[in-house]
Amino acid sequence: MSYQRLSPDERRAQILDVARRMFTELPYAEVSTAAIARETGVQRGLIHYYFGTKRELFLKVVQGLTASAAMQAPPPDERLALPEAVELLVNLFLDTAERNATTWFAALDAEGFGQDPELLRIVNRFRDEAVEHMLAVLRVAEPTETLRAVLRAYSGLADAATRQWLQEKTLDRDQVRTLLTRSLLALVSDIGPALDKPRRDRPRAGAG
Repeated sequence: MSYQRLSPDERRAQILDVARRMFTELPYAEVSTAAIARETGVQRGLIHYYFGTKRELFLKVVQGLTASAAMQAPPPDERLALPEAVELLVNLFLDTAERNATTWFAALDAEGFGQDPELLRIVNRFRDEAVEHMLAVLRVAEPTETLRAVLRAYSGLADAATRQWLQEKTLDRDQVRTLLTRSLLALVSDIGPALDKPRRDRPRAGAG
């Protein structure tokens, strides 16, 4: 790639674009800052100047991925029935997973550098934000902490199911879509309220 004179912001964006593509196409361990520099057409030192180490560049890529996924969350639509809203959420998730599978699984596994605290914070913050987006799209007016916990657990199922589809090849997209839509619908309409009921029925301290 031939060198082009760009502003610092344009150069940073260019490096991030190349890094995002390479981390998406290859496992973390197979990507190097030298390869990113070569693909971008800059000296490797410039990558270190802008981003620091490969780990720090990867964290920026994951932050961008989670921010992009959050921005794609649709606004609540009063015209959609609950099953349609669930279908919309699941299809959006599957589209995002398919585009960014390698990067996301590397983030989940913290592949290449162990259980990195900053990476885990990014992933957990994304899960919390995703739960709030789900509640908004599903138009849950007064969500309980129990339902939030149920949806966080559902995110683990979604990650495992997409891994079976995109990595293990044991399920196809339609099967994963069916699994995730039916599970989410059951969790929101039946299981979540059933788990909340014992708490509502539990005697308050000092009652009686």
